[in-house]
Amino acid sequence: ASELRRSHFIKENSLVCELTNYPREDVTKDKLYGISHRLYAIQNSLEIYFSRRTNELFDLDDKIILYDLTNTYFEGAMRSSKIARFGRSKEKRNDARLIVLAVVVNVEGFLKYSQLFEGNTTDNETLGPIIEELSVRTSHIGRKPIVVMDAGIATEDNLSLLRTKGYDYVCVSRS
Repeated sequence: ASELRRSHFIKENSLVCELTNYPREDVTKDKLYGISHRLYAIQNSLEIYFSRRTNELFDLDDKIILYDLTNTYFEGAMRSSKIARFGRSKEKRNDARLIVLAVVVNVEGFLKYSQLFEGNTTDNETLGPIIEELSVRTSHIGRKPIVVMDAGIATEDNLSLLRTKGYDYVCVSRS
């Protein structure tokens, strides 16, 4: 949802103000914009910290990681965005700019890594940049985690890349 709708949701349907002692009347779309920019600026540090911390708290090994993509469209024109592009929306929309979100999670559902791509990026173009981060973002003892992905990502080039980098993988066959 947009920040405006999200601010209404927080005020009407959320306990976040009670949990944080933040005044409900101070929740505005502008404050949400501001905090989202501040959080995005430290995204990598937050993800690394939370990845390591959840592994410590829950004694996790990240033996298997899941890699998938989704996209989201914008309600506004987004003309000044550096990555919002017209592309193939999962909702079959072609009238709005979108971005692609790539996520890596472990089997417990804890986020290991995320990255935004231009809205016209195809699924199979994203694995290269992501695979470079996996050794930093996952804990593995003795061997790298098994990468699980769908057929849209599992091209011959990507499978070759995984083998070259020493990753085992599971995927749906394209044939």
